[in-house]
This record gives sequence, structure tokens and C-alpha cells, in this order.
Amino acid sequence: MQGRRLVSQWQDDTRQRLRALGRALRQAGPERDALLLLVKAAIATVLAWQFAVRVLKSPVPFYAPMAALLVVDRTMVRSLSASAQRIAAVVLGLSVAWVVSTVFGVYWWTMFGVILVALVIGRWSRLGDHGIQVPAMVLLSLITAKGTNEEFTYLTIVETIAGGVIGVATNAIVFAPLHLTKPRQRVAVLARQVRELLEEMAEGLRGDWDARAANRWYRRGSEIADKAPFVIDDIRTGRESMRFNLRDNLRPADVDWEGYEHTVTTLRRTLWQATGIARTLVDAADERGHQPTPSDSFLAEYADALAALAVAVSKFGRHDDEATAAFDAGIAKAYDVLTTLREQVRTTPLEDPDEWPVYGSLISDSLRAIAELEAARESAVLPTDTGNLRLPPTSSPLWGRLRRQRGSSR
Repeated sequence: MQGRRLVSQWQDDTRQRLRALGRALRQAGPERDALLLLVKAAIATVLAWQFAVRVLKSPVPFYAPMAALLVVDRTMVRSLSASAQRIAAVVLGLSVAWVVSTVFGVYWWTMFGVILVALVIGRWSRLGDHGIQVPAMVLLSLITAKGTNEEFTYLTIVETIAGGVIGVATNAIVFAPLHLTKPRQRVAVLARQVRELLEEMAEGLRGDWDARAANRWYRRGSEIADKAPFVIDDIRTGRESMRFNLRDNLRPADVDWEGYEHTVTTLRRTLWQATGIARTLVDAADERGHQPTPSDSFLAEYADALAALAVAVSKFGRHDDEATAAFDAGIAKAYDVLTTLREQVRTTPLEDPDEWPVYGSLISDSLRAIAELEAARESAVLPTDTGNLRLPPTSSPLWGRLRRQRGSSR
């Protein structure tokens, strides 16, 4: 049985990988980005290996291809950072080994001391994931070359630098990484999910809702809110991918990354209020609890406020006249409904005095959501589509300079 389960799992994994490969070949997206990164890493590794063999005449051409392999990353900033960290780690490791072996020699007690120092240096945050290379290079140098072999030390450093340069250059020239589509898609999806949640809650409160429906709204709101940090990570990766990027220098993309981040942050805070509303409804619908259920008339009017809030969310981050008018209308209607309900609760005698915290919680959460959206309306930006982001080549400053130079040479 265990063998069959393993075979079935292997078959499922294989099918998933084949489907991912098919998507990578058919359309742009995360799968294609991952495939291109693998291809570039392989190209950089081969080029660095051949450089070490043919140019540096290295007897053991290991460090150049390893450095090239490890510095090819999703963005040019990360690639440059990884290259600098790896080179620094190798130089530090070899330097520590050379100093200790030259001054004290290679003995068990010097090995203990130098490895301890190398491990401490390797934990330096500036070296990142490449800090492990410091003790590794110390061990390699002391064991294979006794730490004092100048030719080994020199060739290792040169190979590492060459591999880092080749890896960075390959990453910059071969399909330079530019991550624009995915973050824009995820921002738009997040906004749509928030709107759909508010619409579903409004529709449910007008009809036959129960504890199960309220729990579903609460779970769904929490799940959407939990995705927001990952969307922000994608936005920051997209912004980072434009730095030091030859493709973006030749044909700049006009993307308001800061506006996208404001949009996601505000939508996440709005979701917190929506989940607060759902949590109140869960408690009110729980027959085992002691929280009273709001009246049907109150919930029917309250649903109108949530529906108007959904309209505002659908236009949030868009700054054309039509969207601005629709946003203002949605916010105004939601606010009017909520202020009316608040006044009714304040002036109408309640049969159960414990009802007022329920009404107050529902109204307060909705008013906070309105305040969040209004506070960020100017700074937020929502992608209107996921189409071509590239500006016309003639609008690029670098492209313009190239054209002028070409014209003057004729």
C-alpha cells in the first residue's frame, strides 16, 4: 500500500510539473519566470565554467561556475547583491585561513580557533545566505592547500569574481528579469475579492442568513487579508526588478508601485473591519451565546450600507471622473445609511439593553472602513487592466539619445 501511495504521489507531482511547463511555454506568468531563471542559471554556469577552463586555465574549474550559478536571481538588484556577498565571503574565508596558517601554522588548535572565527564572521548579516561560504572556504583552504598556497588563494578569488560577473551579466542580458504583470494582477484580484465579499454579506443580510453564512464571511475575509502581505512582496519585487534593468532603461514602464502598495494596505485594513462585522454576526447568530441578534429591519438597511461600500471599493484607486463620482456616491450613501442607523439606535428604546453593543459594533466597524478608504483615496492606484505596460520606444530618454546619435552619424 505504501508503495502504491508513493507511486501515485510521484505521478501527481509529475503531472503538475508537466502542466506548469506547458503554462510556461504558452503564456507569460510565474511559471515562465521560473523557467527563464533556470535557463539563465544554466547558461551562466556553462559560460563561467568555460571561462575558468579556457582563460584562467584552472585545474579545478569549480568556483567560477558555482558563483555564476548562485548569483542569478529574480531581479538585478538581488543578483548584484548576491554576487557581492559571495565574493566578500570567499575573500574573507581565504584571508582568515591565509593569516592563521602563515602566522601559526595548521594544527588542531589553530583549526579550532580559525573555524570559530570564521563561523562568527559568517553570521554577519551583510553576507546574507552566503555567510556559510566563510567557514567553508577556511576549511577548503586549510585542508587542501594548507592555507599558505598563494596560487590557490589567488586563483580561487579570481574565479569567484569572474563567476559573479558572468552570472550578473547573463542575468542582465539574457531575458533581463522584469516582473510587472503578476503584481498588477494580484492587486486587481485583491480589490475584486474585497468587493465580492462585501456584496455577498449585503445580499446575505437581506435574506436568510445564519451562523454558517456569518462564519463563511469571517473565514473568507481572514483568508483574503492574509494574502495581502504576499501581494505587497510581489509589488516590491516588481519595483526592484526595474532597477539596473537594461530592458526598462531602453523602454521604461510607467507603473505607480507606491500607489499599488497604498491600495493593498488600505484594502487590508478595510478587510479587518469587514471581518470584525462578520465576527459580530457570528456571535449574534450563535444560539449558545448571549449576544442578541440585530433586528431584521436594521440588517436590511445595514445591508444597503455594505452594498454602497462595495461600490466604493470597486472604484477605489481609480482617478477618472466617472470612477471618482461613483466612489463619492458609494461613500456618501454608506455614510448616510450608517449615520441614520446610529441615530435610530441612540433614540429608539431597545427591548434588550444588551442589544446596543451589537448595533454599535456593526456601525463602528463600517464607519472605520469608510474612513480608511477616504483617507487613502488620493494615494491609492488600482491597475485598470493587465495589458501592455511599455511606453512607446520614442518616449524613452535612452532610446531618444540612441536615435539622435544614429542620426548624427549619418
